[in-house]
Amino acid sequence: MSQMTTPGSGLTRPTVENDVYTVLILVAFLFVLTATIYVGYRALMLFGTLLPPGGS
Repeated sequence: MSQMTTPGSGLTRPTVENDVYTVLILVAFLFVLTATIYVGYRALMLFGTLLPPGGS
């Protein structure tokens, strides 16, 4: 009969040097960081502030 393995025991994921998901997360993080900086820069150039004026 087969045995059920519980998380934390039994099969483990082999480690690799270049994990593709780690690279994808890094690329996505850098893209979001760059976009955030660009939007902040454009807001400063166009409106003079990062936050909209209050009490509209």
